[in-house]
Amino acid sequence: MSTYLTKSINISLDNKKPLAKICKATGLKPNEITSFALHKQSVDARNKNDLHFVCSFVIETSKTPKNATPYACPVDVFEGAKTQVGGSCIVIGSGPAGLFLALYLAQSGVKVTVVERGSDVDKRKQAIDEFFASGNFNPNTNVQFGLGGAGTFSDGKLTTGISSPLTYSVFKQFVKCGAPKSIMYDALPHVGTDKLQTVVANMRDQIINLGGTFLFDTTVCDFILDDERVVGVTTHNGQKLYADVVALAVGHSARDMFHALVKHKANMQFKPFAVGLRIEHPRQFINNAQYGNVYATHKDFPSASYKLAHQVTPTHSCYSFCMCPGGMVVCANSEPDTVVVNGMSYFARDKANSNSALVVNVTQDDVFNYGFGNDVLAGIRFQQHLESLAYQMGGGNYLAPAQNVVDFLANKVSTKLQITPSYPRGVTLANLRELLPKQIGDVLATALLHFDRKIAGFGSSGVLTGIESRTSSPVKIVRDETMQSNLKNLYPVGEGAGYAGGIVSSAVDGIRVAQTIVQRFLNK
Repeated sequence: MSTYLTKSINISLDNKKPLAKICKATGLKPNEITSFALHKQSVDARNKNDLHFVCSFVIETSKTPKNATPYACPVDVFEGAKTQVGGSCIVIGSGPAGLFLALYLAQSGVKVTVVERGSDVDKRKQAIDEFFASGNFNPNTNVQFGLGGAGTFSDGKLTTGISSPLTYSVFKQFVKCGAPKSIMYDALPHVGTDKLQTVVANMRDQIINLGGTFLFDTTVCDFILDDERVVGVTTHNGQKLYADVVALAVGHSARDMFHALVKHKANMQFKPFAVGLRIEHPRQFINNAQYGNVYATHKDFPSASYKLAHQVTPTHSCYSFCMCPGGMVVCANSEPDTVVVNGMSYFARDKANSNSALVVNVTQDDVFNYGFGNDVLAGIRFQQHLESLAYQMGGGNYLAPAQNVVDFLANKVSTKLQITPSYPRGVTLANLRELLPKQIGDVLATALLHFDRKIAGFGSSGVLTGIESRTSSPVKIVRDETMQSNLKNLYPVGEGAGYAGGIVSSAVDGIRVAQTIVQRFLNK
């Protein structure tokens, strides 16, 4: 018996038993297929009069099928990570990178202590709900900080641009911890913030059951060095923690950690990033545009997504980022008296609006020309400037500045918004061209006109809210071939360190670094 992966097969919406289609595509008879399972599924919406699914299947057969290739089932590295290697590791941060790194190490017999400045997930959700409702902001527990990291209160998108066999292990762990099984085959998999809260709690419990320890509401203030080797950390309450190695798995919002690294002369680089605004349209408008009026409300189709990009100048482009169908725009600041917006969706994706970030790339030369210097922390200062200015334009109390798309293009303040923004703290009418540097505003405006030709009405309707400034880390913590910083024993990991961009790539990087640490302990 052999296993094969079929080529893409078109499956109609009402076809709940695809075996006949598989047989036709492969030239096999039904009794010659021992088993079959859905491998990937996407929606083909190019012809609005004939929407259908495009699927591939893993089949088992003793025959040689047509239109199929031999398939080797992926390996889950967690199933083999059971060696009692010993050693100890402090993991700073409990986002995807920190959790997957800690899980792999704990399963390998490494003594793991996870230090998280934010709260555990239930207490974190309470703090976020209170902030959204009242404006009572907690700088240590918010949309950026707490168990699960920034991804927990997002859309939970698991799409990724990386190609790594470790992605299978990430998805398997998510399902094991409560994520929908559909993420294993959906072309655009997502978990939703409601389900992610359960997933990260179950991962936490796995780590604890394997002997790991979590210290919540505990901020790492500094590193303890001995002869330029990191041997531990100090916390805000004066506690000193020691371990053989330290994994720095903080997100891109842990700015105090970057300052601590500069103080200790860690090798760091400016990393290009992007800033912009959130754009919202009615969910039904996006569904109609992507699926057509006939299929826009079809029960088998998810809320529609889009991905847009336009190269405006030789050096600057604008692109959509973190698209949240049927989601909401949330308060994602990590510092007081600032406004940062991000997108969030529940698994159902059934809210009134759909939103995405529209962002423009920012280079080191840009930040220097904007007047924020050219050192490694210049990007952080630029972000902080935009976030403080957005707070001022909102009028305080964490209201966000907002504007109709048509008024942004006309460079004037809106008098009344076309749709109700979903940002929970409320909005203040403003001219967002005054929030952005002129170069960024002009690129964004040009791109909106281009996007309007891709999706009719996209650039002539909807509402913009600012500021979207946390797309990725503005610094990169350089690591060598052993994945260590020049401060030995310190392992920078994930998105905050500049080695990932999203939940899956952060988790994969966490596993890769964990494997490196395990090998180091085995070689002792």
